[in-house]
Amino acid sequence: MSDILDGSKTSFEWRRRKPRLCVLPVGAFEQHSRHLPLCTDNFKVEYFGRFVAGELKAALLPTLNYGTSLEQSGFAGTVTLRAETLMQIVRDIAAEVEAQGFTEMIVLNGHGGNFALGPAVRDINRRDGRLKILLINYYEHYDRGLLDGPKRGLTDIHSGEFETSIMLAIAPEAVGSDRRDIKPRHDWRQSDLNTFAIRYFAPDGAPGYPSLASEEKGRAILASFKRTLVPHIRERLRWLRQDRTYTGKGRRTS
Repeated sequence: MSDILDGSKTSFEWRRRKPRLCVLPVGAFEQHSRHLPLCTDNFKVEYFGRFVAGELKAALLPTLNYGTSLEQSGFAGTVTLRAETLMQIVRDIAAEVEAQGFTEMIVLNGHGGNFALGPAVRDINRRDGRLKILLINYYEHYDRGLLDGPKRGLTDIHSGEFETSIMLAIAPEAVGSDRRDIKPRHDWRQSDLNTFAIRYFAPDGAPGYPSLASEEKGRAILASFKRTLVPHIRERLRWLRQDRTYTGKGRRTS
């Protein structure tokens, strides 16, 4: 059994260890084309959440399996929260762990569409309470030179080379064989998803190049993450422990 302090342990074990740092993985439940399951983001962020918690000796909270997937609306199986709902869930969890003595929480985001996490985390941090939160988008921390798509001028957006390679490495049994490359209909940016849903750019819902994916690439990407992700977090925890105050000196405190 893993020594990570997670939901498989008892309440008495959590009380005995008195953890001060916890990790909250946040995923999404949304379509991932014809070859990846709806819970793809949850597979990945839970994997990285467990890794981060183990390396930092932190408590691991259950993965939040729903996020904001508004841009994926209309595809069978996709279930999204409203931005306000996701923000309130984070606030509620933060309040609960703070009341139990936690002083730091890592919100490990596994879905690029979870824009609402940023404002929620900033709002909690600016209040300068006992609990401080780091928001970490795990998918920003790997060597992009490991992907062939960018070398060919191809844009890997959703269910493409990157995601498919990771899934082949961590859950190969969940990856289907119908891996169709889909070139986006327009040259678009992430901010466009506030006006145009994903189907506008790819009617099948997955602009990407999964044919370029492989288990070997996935393992190389995982190794790249493991070299960079935890040092990035440790550095920010060090910053935080040097100065926990978010607000400027001009704020009235009395």
